[in-house]
Amino acid sequence: MALILLSVMRVKIRMDYREKASGLIDLLQETEIILEVGQVPYGDYIINEVITIERKTARDFLISIIDGRLFKQLSNLKKHCSRPLLLIEGNPYETDLAFDPLAIKGALLSTQAIWHVPVIFSSSKEETRDTFLILGRQEESRLDVVPLRGGYRPKRLKSKQLFLIQGLPQVGPTMAKRLLEHFGSVAKTMNATVAELMRVEGIGLVSAKAIRAILDEEIETDPFQTGIE
Repeated sequence: MALILLSVMRVKIRMDYREKASGLIDLLQETEIILEVGQVPYGDYIINEVITIERKTARDFLISIIDGRLFKQLSNLKKHCSRPLLLIEGNPYETDLAFDPLAIKGALLSTQAIWHVPVIFSSSKEETRDTFLILGRQEESRLDVVPLRGGYRPKRLKSKQLFLIQGLPQVGPTMAKRLLEHFGSVAKTMNATVAELMRVEGIGLVSAKAIRAILDEEIETDPFQTGIE
């Protein structure tokens, strides 16, 4: 996998090598992000190792409805990705293909209401790039807020283990399951080195280092605050 390091910003995008022809790689290289180009197993782009985006031009979206590709891709996104998105570049109602508008609307409704994959639209490659950057920065800022996770208190042992692992940065339900299955226990997951973490599908160098930083960083204590009044 070729690694193109553009800045020290924590926003990271993994791009499938088959997307090079889209022209987005040139636009992304102009921005202050970390960009990795390689093979992405599901979707076309992964932002901060969390948000998986399937990108389609308006024309390809219509063709994927005809050949059945769309719903196979949606199934894989839901099965393997914690936070999938479908991005449509262009207006699917205005292409050179003769397509029933009701069929387009039906596919869009099915994507969101049946498969529960949000759909976002972009008018151009430039807007797609900007959308990726906004998503990355918003995801990054979300990590600074300690989530209450809805007051959820798991009861089963495995659920408790997954709950603990999901407290790690950039680790959602799917990634927590992969980590637990790979290492076999919470303790082994927490003790894994950067190299060992990177052996888990979907975890790159940036994510592995972020996880280790959370686990290893020592808290600075105030010597004047002893806890005794």
